[in-house]
Amino acid sequence: MIALAMDAIIAIGLVWLALRTVRGANVFSAIIMFIVFGLIMSLAWARLHAPDLALAEAAIGAGITGALLLVTWRRLQVLEGSVPQVGAETRSLWLTLPTGLAAALLIAGLGWVALSLPAEPATAGELAWQRLPEMGVSNPVTGVLLGFRAYDTLLEMGVLLAAWLGAQVVASEHRPGALPGPAHEEVPLVGALLSLVVPISLLVAVYLLQAGGSAPGGAFQGGAVLAAGGVLLCLTGRLEAADQASLIERVVLILGLAVFSGVGLVMLPLGEPMLAMPGVWAIYLIETALLLSIALTLVLLFAAAPGLRRRL
Repeated sequence: MIALAMDAIIAIGLVWLALRTVRGANVFSAIIMFIVFGLIMSLAWARLHAPDLALAEAAIGAGITGALLLVTWRRLQVLEGSVPQVGAETRSLWLTLPTGLAAALLIAGLGWVALSLPAEPATAGELAWQRLPEMGVSNPVTGVLLGFRAYDTLLEMGVLLAAWLGAQVVASEHRPGALPGPAHEEVPLVGALLSLVVPISLLVAVYLLQAGGSAPGGAFQGGAVLAAGGVLLCLTGRLEAADQASLIERVVLILGLAVFSGVGLVMLPLGEPMLAMPGVWAIYLIETALLLSIALTLVLLFAAAPGLRRRL
């Protein structure tokens, strides 16, 4: 009963937070509701026994995306003097009701399909479980992503890199850089907090990377946590936008895609399928490269900059 009551509270809270986010008259309040929604969604994924998704939702959905929305809201205030308020009364019921009905039908359809699936694992699932020992990992999520859905994982990294390239094209004429305001003054408490939080983010990222072979974690979760440390450095003024990316930054940006593709292509002359993982060393090599690329890409997207430099 306690578990059922907790699930009901989470479900009702998600619906209420979603409504407050899309119908709130105040932009700042809507952003806060969105961040809370992401945190509650991570609890929902945890209750569904999907800790990998819970970690990604908390780090990227609520953390990185929430910080990006807050910085955007602040920039609008500084650049335009005020942020226009969007009231619920400006939305027509002729638009909201059909949209809500379509969303409800979609959720109901997905739920019906999920409930109608067979309880026993399918043939592909059984094959994945049987091949995990050959790959040298015991975490089924990591094994499936790199051993049975490698093309999807590779394309996800490509999409992330393409998003950064697209952002540079769109913002080529106007780069916001640091927020306008008074000269940066070092606050002792902020410096002490950074000296504690940033090393911890690096430590947690490395732990999630190495734990991904046998427990929830991996490159995407570790990269998001490492990016959170970079975002803190940007928010506190330790890092600022540079006019162009350095050579090291360019190498790290394409490192994940290049290493993943390189390992996959090496297997072709050996008579193996493309992107076949030759052993656990290849998995950790690819995961490490992906972690670095993901972290830097997310921080650069947050800073809306081609590169970063230490503030002088």
